[in-house]
Amino acid sequence: MTDHDFEQQVRANLREALDRELGPDPTWGESPAARSVAQLERRVRRRWPLRALGVAALIAATGGAAALFGGGPRNVPPTEASASPAEVSEPPQEAVVPPVDLAGVTNGWIAFTVRDEGPPGDDPDLDIWLVAPDLEPRRVIGTDSDGVDQLCPAFAPDGRSVAYGSVEGAGDNLDDAEWQTGYRNAALVIADVADDGTVSDRETIDIGDGLPPACPVWSPSGDQVAFGVPRTSPINPSGSGEGSEVWVIRLADRRVSVVPDLLATDLDWSPDGSVLAISGGVATASGAGVTDGLQDSRIHLYAPASDTLRSLDETLGVSALTWSPIGERIAYQATDGLRVIDVGTGEDELLAGSYGTLHGVGPVWSPDGRTIVYQRLTSGERHAVVLISPDERSTQTGLANNVVIPPSQTGGSPLFPFRVTWSPDGEYLLYLAWTVGAGGLPAGLIAVPTDEDAESVLLSDLEGIEVYDGYDDTTFVPIQTWGKRPSD
Repeated sequence: MTDHDFEQQVRANLREALDRELGPDPTWGESPAARSVAQLERRVRRRWPLRALGVAALIAATGGAAALFGGGPRNVPPTEASASPAEVSEPPQEAVVPPVDLAGVTNGWIAFTVRDEGPPGDDPDLDIWLVAPDLEPRRVIGTDSDGVDQLCPAFAPDGRSVAYGSVEGAGDNLDDAEWQTGYRNAALVIADVADDGTVSDRETIDIGDGLPPACPVWSPSGDQVAFGVPRTSPINPSGSGEGSEVWVIRLADRRVSVVPDLLATDLDWSPDGSVLAISGGVATASGAGVTDGLQDSRIHLYAPASDTLRSLDETLGVSALTWSPIGERIAYQATDGLRVIDVGTGEDELLAGSYGTLHGVGPVWSPDGRTIVYQRLTSGERHAVVLISPDERSTQTGLANNVVIPPSQTGGSPLFPFRVTWSPDGEYLLYLAWTVGAGGLPAGLIAVPTDEDAESVLLSDLEGIEVYDGYDDTTFVPIQTWGKRPSD
């Protein structure tokens, strides 16, 4: 028997022994995302018996040292003794992953929040507007005098519904004394969107008092929404994240699944909708691994169907993330730069070195899976927009190839991105932008083509009205603000 045959027999017997001990591996489905997470589960499940039993377990499980190793002793390296079968097997051949087919995808409405000063003496009012590249912006949710802030709009995957958060008695930047008592009647609202942009509320799900409004993220199938429920601000937390939660609501019956004691800074669903990726951790003021005030923040994977939570221990200091459209990898913003991890194998790579940011939503994978967009600080609060190709590497640095998008111009002034995401067809980048002299606040929306020869489109330039964002103490994830046009 050859050495290769010996190793194959060791692995086969070991897998059989572990399955007898732990039971068969769970199945999460057949999509790439599900297979990757199932592979992660196998890695986690098989580590503890190997570490506990060591070489003796390997020998016993495979019928004895003499039968396996020709009767003589063998020194097993520690890394081999503590590794799972997947980790000691031959490295897999590099797979060529085709891009996601976007044929037939067309861009639809863009939903955004507008801050209006309202009548004299009243607090500023937040409402939701719609705009399209060929249509003027118009308010569709809220009024100047309703006393309710409506914000954080997100389109359902089919473009026919929009979810948003609403709250009373709040306003932005509440101090610590007001934060728990200022909010009233926080709710998640689901509304229908007609082809002409008419919006009508369909259902309202109460969240409660003392909580910021929901900033929802739709699952790819459109049957669930997820959002963070922070008990302390994820921007500048002054206490523990204990008590903070992530909620997943199944819309068919309003069933709520709660992930407890997790302060989320970002959320993203796997392409098949079976797993919610969460970046989050415990709030702290200082210490190693702090990102946006979160100590040792990691990527957590939550499966609502089985109500199970797993963590990617390889990740650390994660503030934002994005799941690849194929479903096998997650790119994330960490303390040392932009990284990507294979969920199944745990292989983790650096794509871009450390960079600063004051705004932004972190990295966002393009709809076709070829490119990732992210923002990096240049000077002051000014950011550059960078397109990075995760599967193309520089021969000099080993990092991923990138292209910096030059600043767009309006009225002679450069526009700087406050938030950046993609159009549904992947042809444009949507900027919530600001200009020098705008007080550092967003000034309008602009669609910037990825084709450098095409012209940018100024979508909204509302005099005296600010294109706004979410509150500082919300988990605002504007990756679904540009909806696709519904198919007939």
